[in-house]
Amino acid sequence: MSLNSRVLLPLAGTVALLGAVLGVVFWPEPASPPAASEPPRPEVAAPAEAPAVRAPPARAPVQPSEPAPPVRSAVPEAPPNATVVPIGPGDEVPEPESPNPLPQVNDPIAPEKPQTARWRLEKTERITSLLTRDMARLEQARDAAAASGNQQERQRLELVIRRQQDRLIKLREELSRLSGEAQLEPPEQ
Repeated sequence: MSLNSRVLLPLAGTVALLGAVLGVVFWPEPASPPAASEPPRPEVAAPAEAPAVRAPPARAPVQPSEPAPPVRSAVPEAPPNATVVPIGPGDEVPEPESPNPLPQVNDPIAPEKPQTARWRLEKTERITSLLTRDMARLEQARDAAAASGNQQERQRLELVIRRQQDRLIKLREELSRLSGEAQLEPPEQ
């Protein structure tokens, strides 16, 4: 790589970027349409052979000293391609959203109770009871699948029941351990 390519490439990029920025800055503004307050006056060509009859001088339209404030309606102006639905009786016009909403004040968070051995024992007992109830439901579904002759569903349910039984065994071991810990714990105040 020669020195020319190291200097020339960044220099060309800088010139292109500078040209784009200057083009945006000095681009001419689009011509604005004529003001809506003054309608264009039609020009009437007088016939060349008409006698020189003087018409009364045209009066200039009266300009008020202060422009009238624009009339604001209860309905916000719609964007150019929006569908506007008229407001019916009983309809409520929503308030516009505030750009700076007030901060929301939340309730204070209650301190978390300590996860003692008694607390863990209660949770484990609840999980064990739910799992036992689920086992009974699965066994009924297995028996129904066997009665209907659906061997594939029966085998699937057998596998799920074995997994649940393994979990129940582990939970019962945990219950016995936690009950021993809960007895050694001092009473709650």
